[in-house]
Amino acid sequence: MKRQKRDKMDRAHQRGYQAGLNNHSAESCPYQSLNAKEQWLGGWRTAKNHIV
Repeated sequence: MKRQKRDKMDRAHQRGYQAGLNNHSAESCPYQSLNAKEQWLGGWRTAKNHIV
């Protein structure tokens, strides 16, 4: 059985983090599912906190 490189929630968090570093707004989240959106926003907030 092959393992995925990263699970989907980790990938959503990483993409949110990158969006935060690139000064994208929180409204630019591409995810519709609640769990993935929460992960994306968590990554986005983490990036914003590191920039300040």
